[in-house]
Amino acid sequence: MNAARWIFVLFGGLGLAYSLVVPAFETPDEPFHYAFARHVAQGQGLPLQDPTTPGPWAQEGSQAPLYYLLAGAATAAIDQSDFAALAVENPRANIGDPLTPGNKNFMLTSGQWRPLTGSNLALHVGRWISLLLGAATLWGIYRLACFALPNRLPLAALALAATIPQFVFLSASFSNDNAVIAASTLTLLWLARLLTRTPDTPIHRWEWGVLGIALGLAALSKLQGVGLLPLSGLVVLWLAWQRRQKQLPVQALLWAGIPALLIAGWWYGRNLALYGDWSGLSHLMEMNGRRQEPLSWQAFWPEFAGLRYSAWGLFGWFNLLLPDWFYGWMDLLTLVGLGGAAIATLQQLRPLLQDRAGLRSIPPATQVLLLCWLWLAMMALLLLYWTLQATGSQGRLLFPALAPFTLLLVWGLHSGLQRLAAPLQRLAWLSLPTLLTAMSLYALLWLLPTAYYPPPPVAAVDTEATPLDLRYGQNQSLHLLGVHLATPRLRADTPLPVTLYLRTDQPLENNYQLFLQLLDENNQEIANLTTHPGWGRRPTREWKAGAIYADSYELMVDRPVAAGSPLAARLYVGFIDPQTEAAETYLPLPAYTAEGEELTPLIGRVVVEPLQDSALAGQAVGSEFGAVIRLASQATTFITATATLSVTLDWEAIGTPATDYTAFVHLLDANGRRVAGDDRAPAGERFPTRYWRAGDRIQSHFAVVLGETTPPTARPYTVWVGLYESASAGSVRLPVTAPAGWPAGDGQIQIATIEPSPARR
Repeated sequence: MNAARWIFVLFGGLGLAYSLVVPAFETPDEPFHYAFARHVAQGQGLPLQDPTTPGPWAQEGSQAPLYYLLAGAATAAIDQSDFAALAVENPRANIGDPLTPGNKNFMLTSGQWRPLTGSNLALHVGRWISLLLGAATLWGIYRLACFALPNRLPLAALALAATIPQFVFLSASFSNDNAVIAASTLTLLWLARLLTRTPDTPIHRWEWGVLGIALGLAALSKLQGVGLLPLSGLVVLWLAWQRRQKQLPVQALLWAGIPALLIAGWWYGRNLALYGDWSGLSHLMEMNGRRQEPLSWQAFWPEFAGLRYSAWGLFGWFNLLLPDWFYGWMDLLTLVGLGGAAIATLQQLRPLLQDRAGLRSIPPATQVLLLCWLWLAMMALLLLYWTLQATGSQGRLLFPALAPFTLLLVWGLHSGLQRLAAPLQRLAWLSLPTLLTAMSLYALLWLLPTAYYPPPPVAAVDTEATPLDLRYGQNQSLHLLGVHLATPRLRADTPLPVTLYLRTDQPLENNYQLFLQLLDENNQEIANLTTHPGWGRRPTREWKAGAIYADSYELMVDRPVAAGSPLAARLYVGFIDPQTEAAETYLPLPAYTAEGEELTPLIGRVVVEPLQDSALAGQAVGSEFGAVIRLASQATTFITATATLSVTLDWEAIGTPATDYTAFVHLLDANGRRVAGDDRAPAGERFPTRYWRAGDRIQSHFAVVLGETTPPTARPYTVWVGLYESASAGSVRLPVTAPAGWPAGDGQIQIATIEPSPARR
């Protein structure tokens, strides 16, 4: 018993830590559960559900009210008038997608420390009520295991349940799930007590009455608790058959049914009278969202993955994952444990199934294990039914069957581990709760703090950052002091780490949203990130005047980057005007230099390499210009109908150009005079040559049109290609350093000869 006591201490310590580390309303649906209880605490009774105008309790107003009545009574004396100020939602919250970085906080001010007063105190009182219900669940699991498992296995079942990170996290949350989990576990415990009575021991009326109370409390906790009614009915029929007492079902219906009906019947009658639906699911589904299309196998497996993750440990609003390997180990453990339990069950039942008399002599422990299998199967079917109706399978929906799951898992593992030596068995049984506890500590000490709490201000702008002095807003109180791009170039499928250095000169009245964009040569977005500063953790109203904040992000290209050349994208950083945010037009605040000149805040360039190169099926050239740029190949076509020379050039950087160059394709007559041409940067504004690096491949397209004024000649034209410094207007050409066998001279090479059409002769 001393070991069990320490397990309860461990559970209480972890649960208390979760209740304090997790910010207010950062557990699933917590603000809605709290709003229901607050409504009760204010003496306004139970909320009425209207899908057209849902209250702050949203879909939770359709839930059975036991938990809310308890929490409301416990918090009735607390002034909760600051609820609206505490529950400010983050409009950029990243909900249900743990792979997307940032904005894990559902509430905008979750990173701010708050004293335990007002609504925050009431919320934590509700969390601590949940923790007590979690302890009651563990006590029920331990006592239930004592009916079914031999030796020290009940202790192993207790340790397993008490250290599952998701169960501890849920037990420290303001949620009605904790009430139905506890009520279901205690109901199973009482059913197990009835099953393990010897057949000649009578079942007293008060024992049926206790079962009725447990069933009533479970049904008043959550709709899932109603599932215990058919389970209890099957147990009663089994007892009547086993004891050969035909009147036993009538006794059970009378003495258990009356208290259950008195405790919970009024709630379901109220639903029927108000909504025409005894369960209340119709209103809940209308607000929570029905599944629009039938669930296919292809869609089922991603949801099943979410179910598995959220059964072991998925924190926040389903957006904070434990290490991926942990879930793999837990999947293996579940398969081995439940598989072993199924085999052991069949081995025990096989000799008893040979005749009806054998069935009546099933050992009490085996009957309890069969009860566990039955309830676990019923909960799985109920969850499947819910999944077919609505999206979002969640592991907590299986927790009313947490007791059967842990008992069967431990029993199945025991059937395999008992083949090992005693020291190895002890090591194996210790390793599982140790691993689960380590995962809870990882969440408490790293995962949750880094998700919700911003890092402290920095002393100065990092020396590796590019210094800036940009100011935003009419009063120019928002300052961008510098930017650091972790890399000057990246592939289009690689995130770009960006760190901004921000400051304000005075306290800010608005929570401005920040945006970062990468723009192509046509000012079209190829990447966009909009967030509250600090990845949502540091709203601007919380900034301290004069403090410097290092704001780091990962900017992902989410639109295709056309092949043909890399793209020297421009980084655009701004803040959204809150007035346009309310109107959903999202216009930026004006930006100014230190001298007060308004400008567009394009603060840097980064080269984005396309995922695919465009191969030119043309004639190889190989000529080099200035030993930094090679003309790899070319394709020339003269279109007679339009008298247009179409030229495609494939460039390759073999060094680092010192400046921007313009490429030209000139058409010369027999006397060397230019008769037509096309001058343009090899990749235009998309990729100026100053950003080229060795290995870059660039395609250029030129169209040389022979106009009516082009002098006629009977001799062919020659096509010449070269490069010159853009700032020189053509006077400073890049010399040909390796003609590769092509005619060359005066910083150009001849790539083709064009025979004019008869009409031009």
